[in-house]
Amino acid sequence: MTSVPVFLAGALRELLQPLNILCGLVAYFCWKLIYALYFSPLRNVPGSIWPRITSLALFFYEVRGLEPEFIKFHNKKYGGIFVMTPSRVAICDPEDSQIILGTHAFLKDKRYSNIEIMEPNMFLTVDPELNKQRRRQMGPSMSVANLKLMEPAILEAGPKQLFNKWDRDIEQSADGLTARVSYYNDLMLMAFDIVGSLGFGQTHRSLTSGDTQIVKWVHSAFMLIFLQSVMPLVKTTLFRQFIVKSFYDKFDAFHTLCAKAVSKRKKLLSGLQPNENKPKDILQSYIDAEDPESRIRMTSSQVVAETVISLLAGSDTTSNTMVWTIHLLLMHPHYYSRVVEEVRAVFDRDHIISYSEAKTSLPFLEACIYESLRLVPVATKMPRFIPPGGATLHGHFIPEGYNCTVSITGVNTNPEVWERSYEFYPERFLDNKANRRIVLTFSAGVRVCPGKNLAWMEIQSTLANIFNRYNLEIPADSLFTPDRVDNNGLPILMPRKLVTTCMSKFPERDCVVLVTRRV
Repeated sequence: MTSVPVFLAGALRELLQPLNILCGLVAYFCWKLIYALYFSPLRNVPGSIWPRITSLALFFYEVRGLEPEFIKFHNKKYGGIFVMTPSRVAICDPEDSQIILGTHAFLKDKRYSNIEIMEPNMFLTVDPELNKQRRRQMGPSMSVANLKLMEPAILEAGPKQLFNKWDRDIEQSADGLTARVSYYNDLMLMAFDIVGSLGFGQTHRSLTSGDTQIVKWVHSAFMLIFLQSVMPLVKTTLFRQFIVKSFYDKFDAFHTLCAKAVSKRKKLLSGLQPNENKPKDILQSYIDAEDPESRIRMTSSQVVAETVISLLAGSDTTSNTMVWTIHLLLMHPHYYSRVVEEVRAVFDRDHIISYSEAKTSLPFLEACIYESLRLVPVATKMPRFIPPGGATLHGHFIPEGYNCTVSITGVNTNPEVWERSYEFYPERFLDNKANRRIVLTFSAGVRVCPGKNLAWMEIQSTLANIFNRYNLEIPADSLFTPDRVDNNGLPILMPRKLVTTCMSKFPERDCVVLVTRRV
């Protein structure tokens, strides 16, 4: 009876000999290679060897926040479609992207379903029916007409608050004329205050008050979303209770704050008289939102979930877009001068420029924003499942059960699509609606970014007011200047990293500018 266990133990010791382990690994690698090259349904799709064999090739880029560099390298080498992992292809062609994004048939993949930090919401849900219902309920909330009712609050929390901060910094500077400011921090806090004011129903002034507690909670939520999307193991009890407990605790505090705001607003509404007006903000719009087909309204917990995701998606993305636009203009001083001249030719220094005024009067500024969105998109990818029956993309049939990723980075910088694709060249968007339509930074089709109109309202009005009221100059100790160029003669941009959005890798060092008042 003891001979069998003894035999198994001996066999196990033999198998675990270093030479046998090495032979097993070599055999496994050879099989993966042979399968990838001769049997895989993706064998005819362009791409390099390592992504065909293992997902680690992409994972190593993702965890370091360098996924855009992975995409650009392979896009330039292989074109509009290439293998990202053994079961995934990247799509960098605008026409294929429109096909994928134009229908709910290509469902959001498991990276979205991996994120379980709150109730399902319009952005993260993989359920097309829930997404459709939310868009019917919330669509009017984010219309330009409705947002214009909120513009006074946007300007108060946005440009006006920024003016107060920068004017104070100038007055407190050594010479009383020039302030050294971190525009990354200031724009991030400002964008948070705008969305926070609209979503919480109360005045938020973290930029001028210095209270950044809620902003820290928001960043913790972003980290959880990133970690859960690339490493689902984070959701296990061990990680939740010990390793990343602080992230979950901060998110819970943030979620509780949103829940209290909804409860407070509903209590206020119950006491309103018939002739009293309701507040005009996103929170109220969500509470009032109704599906015109089913007449269903969102529950309080659903309003909380949508408010949380709106605040998350609407703060970092908007502020980082403004940061990259300023950085790109400072790296191209002839374009910076042109924007400043355009703004100041129309508006007096102390005039607060509204979104409508900026949209109507400042076409070159708008072109520069589009070019920033194209060249350094703050969102970089949209992973999808291949639908039942498979799909033909860029001339290659991809079967059901595989995945594709619409690469915003790839589409926006594809050398086959864009002339001077890696160059900051805003003229490409002047009077060119076709080019504007294929910039995918706000997505497209059935799941286009619901906050697109609000983002544009914030970005255009804020940048217009900054360039109208202040002069910006690169500090002498900056590592990145227009004169520091790459092998192609283009200015070297500050390094970036990708968490949930593409941001400066060292914002405290690289997003600093000298500010003086316009004379």
